[in-house]
Amino acid sequence: MSIIRQIIIAVKNEWPLKVISILLAVVLWGFVVTQELVHTDKTLPIEAVNAPPGLVATVIQPPTAKVEFKGPQEAMDKAKLTQTRVVADLSGRVLGENSVVLEIRSVPPGISASVERQVARVTLDARSSIQRSVTVETIGKQAQGFRLQTPHAQPETVTIEGASSELRTVARAVAVVDISGLTNTVQKEVAVELRDERNVLISGPQIQPAQVQVTVPIRSVATKTVPITPQLSDPPASYEVSSVQTSPSTVTITGEESAVEDVEYIRTVEIGIGDLRGRGTFTPTLVFPEGIESVGVGAATVKVTTQQATLPEASEEEPAEPGEGPTEPKPGLSPDSEEIPKPAESGAGSSGSGEDNTGGG
Repeated sequence: MSIIRQIIIAVKNEWPLKVISILLAVVLWGFVVTQELVHTDKTLPIEAVNAPPGLVATVIQPPTAKVEFKGPQEAMDKAKLTQTRVVADLSGRVLGENSVVLEIRSVPPGISASVERQVARVTLDARSSIQRSVTVETIGKQAQGFRLQTPHAQPETVTIEGASSELRTVARAVAVVDISGLTNTVQKEVAVELRDERNVLISGPQIQPAQVQVTVPIRSVATKTVPITPQLSDPPASYEVSSVQTSPSTVTITGEESAVEDVEYIRTVEIGIGDLRGRGTFTPTLVFPEGIESVGVGAATVKVTTQQATLPEASEEEPAEPGEGPTEPKPGLSPDSEEIPKPAESGAGSSGSGEDNTGGG
């Protein structure tokens, strides 16, 4: 049988199905040809994977790569392009800096992807581990009338793994808990953060366990309102304090009931008025006894006025001279009588009544 005859027989057999197949192929070809392809770019992080045992990637340069995606509009609309990964495979690499060819993984079906930069520089460092105690830090303020006791974490220490160069910068492991408005003791699962000496967050190393259970003890306390007493230094010489005004005049304190009961007043730090001649306004801080806290007031405004002191009036009687005393009356005289002066003695040959007249006559 000739070849032409065989073709004719093949075409005649089940020709309706063959016609339908040809028509479907033409339609599909037309759909593919006529559908428009779209392009979009995404900047994705570069992931370092398969680091050799005992080594860890510390620096990836550049840290991101630009990826171009291409495909039909319908496929692009349905695709989750951010699930695509740009990977630097570190298998067989060594300590120090390595040049690594980038790979694209997890590309959505029906879409093609290409990375703009083909190579990244990855630095490998020795992996190490350290332990740090967990410090609990609180933010916010507990409810008024309640006091925060010392919070603690369980476990008390965590293990930190990472590059040796990064671990040298770790100063503290911190669990931060918000206590705003708390009125009773609470327990919370809190993530552990790593901080350096400047309290800057360190994100590279891994922490085991990554979360700790923090217990925050809160207990109620007694409150009391007491007067504020300004403490003043001595005024200038020849001056005295004429008035003192304090605002506010009282302060509300909190603390253990036994400690609050013993407080009668809260004093200020000493206010120096040694040079104050007239009026002065001061803002001294308040001094609270141990175990006592203020409810909202930490200082007071004190207005002080000084004036020249008034000297006492002098006595009208002159004071007696040293050694002088009251005159004692002489014997035979009353205290009010005057002393009678003695007559003067006559001298020789004097005349007068004092002559002796006895003798001849």
